[in-house]
Amino acid sequence: MKLFLNIILILLTLFSCYIEDIYLLIRPPKPEKTLFLTIRAQHAFNFDQEKALGDKRKMALSQYIPLYTYISSRLDSAEKKWQKLADKIVSFQPHKQKGEEELAKYLKKEFGLEIPQKTVHKLLNYPNLQNLIEGMLTIEESILRNKILEDSELFMRNQTIEVLYPDPEGTVAHSAEELITLEEARLSLQRKANQLFWQVEKPVLDSAIQIALATLQPNLKYDQKENDRRIEEIIRRYPSKVIPYRAGAVLVPFRKVLNEEDVLLLAAYKEAETKDIYASLPKIGFAVVFSVLFYNLLLSKALATGFRKKPPYRLFLSLLIITIFFLKACLLLTPFPVYVIPFCLLPLLLLLLNRDIAFASWTTLVAAVLVSLFTGRTLEIMLFFAFGGMAAVLTASGMRKRAHILFPSLAVGIVNMAFIFILSLDWETAIQTAGELRKIEIFSLDGTGIPMASGITWAFIGGFLGGPSALLLLPFLEISWHTASTFKLNRYIDLQNPLMVDLLTKAPGTYQHTMTVAYLAQAVGSAVGANTILLRIGAYYHDVGKLLKPKFFVENQFDGKNSHDELNPIESADVIVGHVRDGKTIAQRAGIPEIVIDLIEQHHGTLLIEYFHDKALESNPGIEPQEEDFRYPGPKPQSVEAAILMIVDAVEAASRSIEKPTREKSEAVVRHIIEDRLADGQFEECSLTTRDIAVIIRTLVDSLEASFHGRVEYPWQKKEKEALKTEL
Repeated sequence: MKLFLNIILILLTLFSCYIEDIYLLIRPPKPEKTLFLTIRAQHAFNFDQEKALGDKRKMALSQYIPLYTYISSRLDSAEKKWQKLADKIVSFQPHKQKGEEELAKYLKKEFGLEIPQKTVHKLLNYPNLQNLIEGMLTIEESILRNKILEDSELFMRNQTIEVLYPDPEGTVAHSAEELITLEEARLSLQRKANQLFWQVEKPVLDSAIQIALATLQPNLKYDQKENDRRIEEIIRRYPSKVIPYRAGAVLVPFRKVLNEEDVLLLAAYKEAETKDIYASLPKIGFAVVFSVLFYNLLLSKALATGFRKKPPYRLFLSLLIITIFFLKACLLLTPFPVYVIPFCLLPLLLLLLNRDIAFASWTTLVAAVLVSLFTGRTLEIMLFFAFGGMAAVLTASGMRKRAHILFPSLAVGIVNMAFIFILSLDWETAIQTAGELRKIEIFSLDGTGIPMASGITWAFIGGFLGGPSALLLLPFLEISWHTASTFKLNRYIDLQNPLMVDLLTKAPGTYQHTMTVAYLAQAVGSAVGANTILLRIGAYYHDVGKLLKPKFFVENQFDGKNSHDELNPIESADVIVGHVRDGKTIAQRAGIPEIVIDLIEQHHGTLLIEYFHDKALESNPGIEPQEEDFRYPGPKPQSVEAAILMIVDAVEAASRSIEKPTREKSEAVVRHIIEDRLADGQFEECSLTTRDIAVIIRTLVDSLEASFHGRVEYPWQKKEKEALKTEL
């Protein structure tokens, strides 16, 4: 299986690197045909256009006639403002001082004018104010008959413009001679007002002119949307001379109906790829094979010997295959930049299903290399995935609930944003201008660059999507591999689970035993760096098989009667062994995760049930009983967690028989149990090191000492003890 998965990983990665080339070879691009894959540049690519197209494009843009919209409501708007001002003045006149203050505030708020108090007084008391207002409106009306532009710079660049009038006139072209700027219109208004109202007191006239200038607005508005559309149409009709595409940039997106330009672009790319394939294929093939071989050696030689857990090759290789397939599908079926793909779903899934940071880190780095081979083949893209993936590894270790996945998702998004920001800066310009950064662009969908803010946003989205993507795939992976994620395991910590309630009710002695085992197992697991959640849950359910025959186990025999007295040793051994088989069956029916069921099966390994074996030997002297009849079926512990549970289970039971427990007695019991199992070969199939054993002994002894610590003797206890001595 391991070899098969490695071959699949290599072939899938190579296929992902060249699937676009294969598609273009099988289905040559033709105009009016729909493209069913997004074609991306796997390396930097320049698309050369005919030289004449560039010149035509410049000529068309230089002759472009901008479009303006005529706003017919400018005069009505001015009339309303003047009339409202007249009404306000009439309402303010009776109030004298207060009216002057209110008028000054109104002029400031409505027209943005700071009028001196004396001028406001004169304006409020001017006898011919209505005539003055009507005269100013007449001047504005005469000026608004012109075509007034606000953008004088744009006006100077064009000799002709088009104006869109309300129906039925439609669009009409006007030469530059027919147009005036807003500044010219305002100068004309001032000149005419001074000529017409020369007899009006200057402060009053100046105030009226200022109000008129505030109400005078251009009646031609630049139609941004329509002009952008027209300019874009020209650019599309006459593309630039050379279009550079960066590695990973989209050439033609998914589901696009090809036009002539698309066909030329894909043909040029196909030609460049054909020339490059003979040089790139051996290099890419070597990189893929070497990366996979290096990864396998790393797992089997370095990590397997340096860490306690045996590498779950099937899990890791399968996750790599699924990740590559999923990410490549995202690239082929979406038009987004390469840094939007949720690469960090891989480390998140690894930690949710395995929880070993070392394995997750190396797997993530190898995946970054493999994924970069079909997303752009540049160092920047590889580092982008590597940094984002490691950010997920470093921030995802404490996940307990599904909501907790938001934190690593946000962390990856922020790291992605920082990486794109740093990568996108024009450092030469930044240094030369001492911090005054120009608007810098990064590689984009069309290869011509997008604003930095947009690129950073896409990078954040790609990082954040890793968490939801991992949650989406997680249930399918749990079902496929009969394993459990951290989230799923946490559901079984609750002591209100029906099985735990049954255990408390039907086998209270076993229940108390499991609680103590859970406490000891968690302490030991934390000390040696094992999966404490798995250990705690395994301790809760390891003896659940005793539910069927609780009275056959000593911790539940409260009346002093031993049910084994009525059975022969072989039958008794079968009952004892049966609690493992029954526990597996009960756990499977209850939907307990497979990884916990493994602990139920392995917590006694293939140990010999010495008590009944010796009893059989005593009842039949001279006849050696078959050991197979008195051994658990196994298997032996396959993980450090199973080995810890085996040790802790035996230590907890044995510690109850210690009379007047001391640290020395506890340590002797712990050492005897571990040495006995080592001699029996119970730890041969798991990676339990001598260092782990030393830590386990020390932790168990400390925990037992804490459990059996002495207490203060109360007076009533002392009296009872003295009374008992007197009676004796």
